Amino acid sequence: MPDYSASSVKRPRRTKVQVEALRAAICEVAEAAQPCSVRHVYYLGIGILWDKDTGRSRRNYSVVVRELGHLRETGRLPWAWITDGTRMVRQETQYDSLDDAMQRTTESYRRNLWASQSRRVEVWCESDSVGGVLLPVTSAWGVGLYSCRGQSSKTFVYEAAQQYAHQGKPVTVIFCGDWDPTGRCVPRSVVERMKRYGNGEGELDLDFRQIAITADDVRSGRLTTHDVNTRDVNYARYREECLREGLDPHTAVEVEALRPGLLRLRLDE
Repeated sequence: MPDYSASSVKRPRRTKVQVEALRAAICEVAEAAQPCSVRHVYYLGIGILWDKDTGRSRRNYSVVVRELGHLRETGRLPWAWITDGTRMVRQETQYDSLDDAMQRTTESYRRNLWASQSRRVEVWCESDSVGGVLLPVTSAWGVGLYSCRGQSSKTFVYEAAQQYAHQGKPVTVIFCGDWDPTGRCVPRSVVERMKRYGNGEGELDLDFRQIAITADDVRSGRLTTHDVNTRDVNYARYREECLREGLDPHTAVEVEALRPGLLRLRLDE
């Protein structure tokens, strides 16, 4: 029978002084990175939570989640600093009256300057949490922001390919994703499927650029890493790519490990 009794190992509890120091450090990280996701705070401030005995663990992430909740609910950390791209509402736009419709349309009117451009430009990201960090830049430039949520579905890619083919313009997709087996698989599989699905409408001119995480980012050694899931179906190709780039195939870097300000700067450029 499995043993469900309480563990005899007692983890040391932080003192009040240590908890306050932790909260102050989290506020400092969040302020410097805002707007950012909880995962960004975790990866950018993970050194705060590490010690030689515990190392990286899901428990450390739970500490960040708990403390960020406390700091926002007590008013010490502004709610606007932390983004959450997972909360989406699907509802038709409605108005109280015709006057209300006219007023709101006037306030939100924005000319589509991309209609006269020679290329269509979109921004794709691997997760909703990163989308909230990129939104200020895509909004300023008036470009579409799409969350793949890991590996893009066939429907997602097919509909995008058909839309591009219908417009008849070359396309640039700027992608932000993890340096791990799945993140590195996205550019390969998306480009291959895009061209295959778009063949019925003519050859697709697609420029797919990954601006984060790049091999140079990993090579710099300045970003927090984690162990790779070697059982991932994409690991074999990931390992080959890492070896070609002179990188350790047993470690990975998530896009949230990159400072949000730097990520937004790259996208803006």
